[in-house]
Amino acid sequence: MNPLYQNGLTIKSLRAYFAPYFAEMTRPTADNFFFLLLAIISIQGIQSIRFLYTWFLKRINASRHLNSYYYLLSEGKISRSLLNQITVRIALSCIPEECSNYPIFLIIDDTLQPKYGTHFEEYQLMFDHACHNGSNYLKGHCFVGLVISVPVEVEGKLRYLSVPVGYRLRSKNENKLELAANMVEQAIQAFPKETKAILLCDSWYPKGAIRMLVSSDSQLELIANVRVDTALYDLPPAPTGKRGRPAKKGSVLNYQTDFELHTQIGDYMVGTRKVITNLFPDPVYATVTTYNSDSASSYRIFISTIMPEDILLNDHELEILCPELPEADRNRLLPYCLYGFRWAIEVVFYEQKTFWSFGKYMVRTKNGIESYVNFLAIAYSCVQLLPFKQEKYAHLRGESSQVKKQLIGMAIQQEVFFYTFVLSIENRINSLALIKAFEQWIEKKHNFL
Repeated sequence: MNPLYQNGLTIKSLRAYFAPYFAEMTRPTADNFFFLLLAIISIQGIQSIRFLYTWFLKRINASRHLNSYYYLLSEGKISRSLLNQITVRIALSCIPEECSNYPIFLIIDDTLQPKYGTHFEEYQLMFDHACHNGSNYLKGHCFVGLVISVPVEVEGKLRYLSVPVGYRLRSKNENKLELAANMVEQAIQAFPKETKAILLCDSWYPKGAIRMLVSSDSQLELIANVRVDTALYDLPPAPTGKRGRPAKKGSVLNYQTDFELHTQIGDYMVGTRKVITNLFPDPVYATVTTYNSDSASSYRIFISTIMPEDILLNDHELEILCPELPEADRNRLLPYCLYGFRWAIEVVFYEQKTFWSFGKYMVRTKNGIESYVNFLAIAYSCVQLLPFKQEKYAHLRGESSQVKKQLIGMAIQQEVFFYTFVLSIENRINSLALIKAFEQWIEKKHNFL
């Protein structure tokens, strides 16, 4: 990067934020990676990599050809797993000491992205249960995503900040459960040994590779929605003293008749109890909800591998975390309350598709597509986490990711425009005077962000 650009307050701040990502990269790769992230943040509507090159990348460094950015995406030797772990570490470092007692969430889900054209790798016809295009079938790509949600403090109040860790593009012969388990396992490796995470997911994921990972990793707990036909058993009966192996399970439970629906939350009646399942060897905490006890289709079942009494929160912290629950039932319904944080991944999917041009990739290879969407995730995480990492942006903590992107992007554009203008002036004395005046103006005006 030309030394003049390094004087820009915003660009310097972003360079410092992204520095951990550059550790394993060569200098040219790191520069191209940084330029591409700046372009993603500063351009509001991305149409393609060529579009970014025409309107930003060529202006900031004309010596880099368009092909160098395509090469970075499709052939560049960048470990996406390492990038994902760095995002996790940055997110964890944003947790203030006063919020360290609150749980940390990892959230997994998948999303479909329609594409029009058959030349993309892994382009396939998929079943779409949500009928996004009016049909049960959709042509395009399936991405498995991982989001981390950490407790932070905004204007003296607890708030959970959710950022995407990364994405994997699913091939026809790949298992979504294995892709998700691999991403979660790599993310957990970035956690300190004494720190636990609660994995949140819908009813598709608590089986197979995910189930085995949760069972084997002491740092990971699971709160998930499960199918209503999941076998539930009572806790094993006390030993009788008779010969033979003690029973490992109690009697079979019926979710409609064997759960006491003791609490009403909104339109739903809720019941809880400890049960045994075929999913995990140890007892789990089950929650059953229904809005019509006479209709079997209205029931939903949630399980938690962590018991409410093992989530060590005092009454004040419980009130802050779950204010909508009746005070007498907060401990008992805590796992059900925590499951509500799963919807953060749906918000991330929506924002990235609507405001961050998630589906606008025009690269054809699987490696290039994965790199593009993961670079988008890093840029999105940056604008969300930067106000918590650098105090001069603290006033942006309460703003939405779209507002942060727009303000930071405008600042980048102003700095690039000014230094491009200065470079075009031949008189060195005039240039230095302009630079000094601009730096003084930036110092006074940086709070406009």
